Amino acid sequence: GSHIRTLLLTFFYRQMPELIERGYIYIGLPPLYKLKQGKSELYLKDDAALNAYLASSAVEGAALIPASDEPPITGEALEKLLLLFAGAKEAIARNAHRYDPALLTALIDLPPLDVVQLQAEGDVHPTLDALQAVLNRGTLGTARYHLRFDPATDSAAASLVSVRKHMGEEFTQVLPMGAFESGELRPLREVALALHGLVREGAQILRGNKSHPITSFAQAQAWLLEE
Repeated sequence: GSHIRTLLLTFFYRQMPELIERGYIYIGLPPLYKLKQGKSELYLKDDAALNAYLASSAVEGAALIPASDEPPITGEALEKLLLLFAGAKEAIARNAHRYDPALLTALIDLPPLDVVQLQAEGDVHPTLDALQAVLNRGTLGTARYHLRFDPATDSAAASLVSVRKHMGEEFTQVLPMGAFESGELRPLREVALALHGLVREGAQILRGNKSHPITSFAQAQAWLLEE
């Protein structure tokens, strides 16, 4: 594990630094996942490799019908959507300690947040209203959200401010808009650009002679991985 690797590197650095300087020391990373199907085994080094394998396997014989009378999405196009979705979920997991996962998850199926558009809207923000409605559709007793957009000033960058109220407690969180453009939350913007408005009335996911109606891409992804 990482602890043993650290001890070995410390030993070589202190006792045999010339081996490191000459490039004779190689640290092999163990695979994170082992997949077994029949007699064959496959080792995957990280989550990205696992997501790529799952997406490639999931699209075999599968098709996404985004709406009634719409042509199916298959093959590489469907695989790309699955990878974008997986990348967004990874970004949410990586940043769960910094930003509210419920808020980040809600962004996947909505139009991507755009600083220029939010600034042009003035005091009325339909995009934030839609996001707030998704967050507040829970039953009585669940957390309630209030969102606002703070434009950039001379001393602060543009940001999305979330006020979460639950059980008498209030928690305020500031999400820099730059994180959605080029930072750690960019995968959320990318998946929103690809998925917003894609799944509409009559949408379904197919594989072979089986089909399942869906109302979101998340349902399609879950069905493909479970089926």
